[in-house]
Amino acid sequence: MIDKKIIIVNGFTEDELKEFILWYKKNEKLPKPIFAVITEHSIEWKVKDLLNELIKEDEEIKKQRQNK
Repeated sequence: MIDKKIIIVNGFTEDELKEFILWYKKNEKLPKPIFAVITEHSIEWKVKDLLNELIKEDEEIKKQRQNK
């Protein structure tokens, strides 16, 4: 069971993605999710594997921020 909020997008232009993320972050009532974009590589993954990888990457990023 995954207890993190994850937003996965596909087919957005770079500008659309930036606009969406900025809009989302401005709304303080919304939970802070992991944002991810489907790539040519990840499109072939099982959803379970993709979610696990995103959570793993998020935890690594948090560790790196704490060590700075």
